[in-house]
Amino acid sequence: MYRNYCKDNINLPIFLRDWWLDAVCGEDWDVLIKEEKSRILAVMPYYIHKKYSFKSILPPHLSPINGLWINYAEGMHQTTRYTLEIDVMSYFAKEIDNLRVDYFSQKIHHSISNWLGFFWNGFKQTTHYTYRINDLSNIDEVYQNIASKKRRLIKKAYENIIIDNNISNKDFYNILSMSFARQAKDIPYPYSLFERIEEECSKRESSTKLVAKDNEGNIHAVMYLVYDQDVCYTLASGGDPKYRDSGAMALLNWEAMRVAHSKGKKEFDFTGSIIPNIEKFFRFYGATLTPYYIIEKTYSKIYTLLKILKH
Repeated sequence: MYRNYCKDNINLPIFLRDWWLDAVCGEDWDVLIKEEKSRILAVMPYYIHKKYSFKSILPPHLSPINGLWINYAEGMHQTTRYTLEIDVMSYFAKEIDNLRVDYFSQKIHHSISNWLGFFWNGFKQTTHYTYRINDLSNIDEVYQNIASKKRRLIKKAYENIIIDNNISNKDFYNILSMSFARQAKDIPYPYSLFERIEEECSKRESSTKLVAKDNEGNIHAVMYLVYDQDVCYTLASGGDPKYRDSGAMALLNWEAMRVAHSKGKKEFDFTGSIIPNIEKFFRFYGATLTPYYIIEKTYSKIYTLLKILKH
């Protein structure tokens, strides 16, 4: 049923599509569906994570949106919309309780700002933020909205940096890994996962690899874009620490917007972060600071204790 639903709904975000879930979760995903009179009102696909003796529902890697998606009827009155949201969330909250997991956490699409149905069923909410450009139609205006300091950096980078997409998946992943290595961290997802995502996206013409190089062929930075019907997302980026001051990453962000515009996308999502240094980097590109909710619930006291100790 859900696979047919995905085929029939072009507006479903890429991260909720069955083929995406197959790529990032393998067989470890399922979906809750709320129906009424043979009509699907809402869906909630979820990733099942098992580690040690714990079973959790978590956001899969490289998936900035997951969880709830609601079918709003065209022209729906605001009051009716609120009622639908609360009913759907209450239904899913009870279904999640019945799954007997130790922990539940999902990143809800930014368009859903009402979480009362979850709140009234014992769930908690944390607000996170992303930066989004909500209208890409006038790309010249988009450029002018970028902070003047960034525009100067972009202009300077054009003198020494060229952008193409001629790179293997393995080399691309290795450059992504460098940003984590600089922080003495391991990249949080394996190459095999990135390779599966790119393989599936390539089949559907839903991704672009951007590479910033100098005239000698040295790779300064890379950026990975994925897109659905209307939105382009910067899913991953990284660079060689040797070239941090070259302006390559600023140039890549601008080129990413141009790619999105050329492909007819209406919106651009930086899939931002609340980590200070990352948030500061995205802040100057003329995008709108946009809140979204992380909904969670802990069922196991032991899991809660271990989570506290880990932090």
